[in-house]
Amino acid sequence: MGIGERTIHHHRSTISLHFRQLRRYPTNPKTLGEHLRKKRIDLSLSMTQLSKFLELGVADTTIEKWEKNVSKPTEPYRSKLIKFLGMK
Repeated sequence: MGIGERTIHHHRSTISLHFRQLRRYPTNPKTLGEHLRKKRIDLSLSMTQLSKFLELGVADTTIEKWEKNVSKPTEPYRSKLIKFLGMK
């Protein structure tokens, strides 16, 4: 079999290693914020899209603070996030 007749099959992740490192992709999330960031990135949603999708009505900076564990979502938001993450 010649070199031109060979086919190499390789499964690639839908999210590149470069993207994970660049975006600080949480491979082993422990906090609510890390779980939120991981799921958002897995679904290829921007922070704005996530806010609209969940009908949160919050700014990107608010979601960023939640993901970085700078602040915690208050109860009405927390319930929506937990449901979105499939934790309850």
